[in-house]
Amino acid sequence: MPTVPEVDPAALHRALFDAAADAILVVDGEGRIVLANPACSRVLGYSNTALLGMAVDRLVPKRFGAHARHRATFAARPGARPMGRGMGLVALRDDGVELAVDISLAPVLVEGRRWTVCSLRDLQGRSTETLRIQSTALRSAANGVVITDRTGLIVWVNRAACQITGYAEAELVGQHTRLLKSGTHDPFFYRELWETVSRGDTWSGTIVNRRKDGTHYHEEQTIAPVLDETGAVSHYIAIKQDVSARMQDQAALAAANAELGQRLLEIESLNRQLREQSLRDPLTGLHNRRYFDETIVREASRAVRYREPLVVLSLDIDHFKQVNDTHGHAGGDRVLRGLAGVLSAGVRTSDLLCRMGGEEFIAVMPGAALSVALKRAEEWRAAVEALEFQEGGASLRCTVSIGVATLRTGVETIDGTLRRADAALYEAKREGRNRVVCAEGQAGTFAP
Repeated sequence: MPTVPEVDPAALHRALFDAAADAILVVDGEGRIVLANPACSRVLGYSNTALLGMAVDRLVPKRFGAHARHRATFAARPGARPMGRGMGLVALRDDGVELAVDISLAPVLVEGRRWTVCSLRDLQGRSTETLRIQSTALRSAANGVVITDRTGLIVWVNRAACQITGYAEAELVGQHTRLLKSGTHDPFFYRELWETVSRGDTWSGTIVNRRKDGTHYHEEQTIAPVLDETGAVSHYIAIKQDVSARMQDQAALAAANAELGQRLLEIESLNRQLREQSLRDPLTGLHNRRYFDETIVREASRAVRYREPLVVLSLDIDHFKQVNDTHGHAGGDRVLRGLAGVLSAGVRTSDLLCRMGGEEFIAVMPGAALSVALKRAEEWRAAVEALEFQEGGASLRCTVSIGVATLRTGVETIDGTLRRADAALYEAKREGRNRVVCAEGQAGTFAP
């Protein structure tokens, strides 16, 4: 069996350490560099002597103000981990140039003392052109781009993000994203957002945030988690767009539409009022001749279709010209309104009551028996006779004559019924007025 040559482990480990292509730093618990391999000089530009005793934070650009906090967190919970593989993290070289790197951390325990081994892989030589294009694209993007660590601390922003928020780059980097919180959304909104991205899913939506000057703005935002080689979330990339102007335009449009809708409702209401006014007698409030002409044919057709009775009552104030001549138009108007009040108090909702002009009125009673209509006519006649008005210190009384006719289905049209009701009215006038006359022979005549 071949023998294995003896090897000095310490010498082998040192040789491996010195030959490594990646820059390797060993850092103590205070964050000071205690050991650096030769590749550090090539990658970082510092000599090994200059690195010894240097605070590792000096290798991190100042805009990453949260680095010391991250280092303390790692020291409290040490464990081998990559720091943002694929994120293009940067280290600060001795000459001030930022270098794109991948960083891995590993804790080691030697004789009871803990150290941290930092491995930095130079990405410049491998993908300089790609990184340059990506960096230029991100910095020049019209949309805001904000990169945070997995806790929400901001590690990078582009110019557009600064323009949107009003903060300078140095004021954002190292701060938590809650710096922009407006207080508009409830806790459930943010809890749902973080639950979505924490499980590795992309979140998209609109957030109301707060600028540096305190003003609120609407921001369309897409937050994409970045996963490391183990599948764990290491960073979040938020793409932002200020849509305040669009939201204001939409709100203004909605308000204009609401106002237009209200105006249309008002116009419809006015049209209904105008329509109603055009169909009403302004003095008595009863429907006018125009409404009667539009309605009577429909009522007659309905009566014929359903074989129901339809009674027409034609009314006229007796000696109305004498009332006007004696008491003036004011007295005449008082009488007309009084008659309208009597008639309105004694009609059903289905009845049609109209002032046809002057002192002439018509009542139409769909579905009413002739006997019921005659009884109602007599009640109206008696109520008008009992009315007494005071006009100019004088007492004013009047009476009314009424003609009644019922539609003869299959024998006449509604025009024929109206003519017979008028004829009965004239008969009441001839017989002495203040009476009810029915055009139907079987009904008889009502008189005081």
